[in-house]
Amino acid sequence: MTSIVGIVIICSIIKAFYDWWNENRQERQDTSSESVSCDYKAGTDRAFPHLDLVTTNEPFLETNDKNDNDMEKNVEEVKVEIGTRELFMETLTKIGCQYELADEDDDDRIFFSYQGENFFAGANNDNRYVRIWDGFWEHVELYDVDELARLKKAINGSNFSNSVTTVYTIDEAGNNVDVHSKSTILFIPQIPDIENYLKVELNEFFCAHRYVNLEMDKLREQEKQ
Repeated sequence: MTSIVGIVIICSIIKAFYDWWNENRQERQDTSSESVSCDYKAGTDRAFPHLDLVTTNEPFLETNDKNDNDMEKNVEEVKVEIGTRELFMETLTKIGCQYELADEDDDDRIFFSYQGENFFAGANNDNRYVRIWDGFWEHVELYDVDELARLKKAINGSNFSNSVTTVYTIDEAGNNVDVHSKSTILFIPQIPDIENYLKVELNEFFCAHRYVNLEMDKLREQEKQ
């Protein structure tokens, strides 16, 4: 009997608590909504005046416009990039070299002088490299066996020591062995100080001249001893 009375009392307490909870639920919801209100107007009339909120997308648009302009500029620069042939001729002019073009329309040779030496180059816009030749700058008699042997040794040493390549050709009709030097270099607008870059490469040809001539003189002296 006592347990039954206890259960009845507990049920009464639970029911009273449940009724009180329902009566106050709506009031709690209204209070909670009021406490987190975020109603504000753009400008200074804000619920959170300490926050510097961005109310316009103008800076974003300005940034995008700048990026678009830079991109268009870069694309335009790529489109008008000077070709290898025109760049080489322009650079020759800047370093004080006069040049002439080959007579044939399909010939890419460019003849020019530098420091009193005659060169010719092969340059076209389909290739980013330029071939430079310094031809017939030295020769020996074909049947001078000793001098020809000295020349071969000197050329081998020059090719080992200098950036340009030196070769010889045999002219049987003229009874001569002629000496030539060649260089192939990258030639693009992105090369910094391209005028000095070309000068340095052309000066290498004179280094080859000096090396071959000095080496042949040295060999002659050694043979005398």
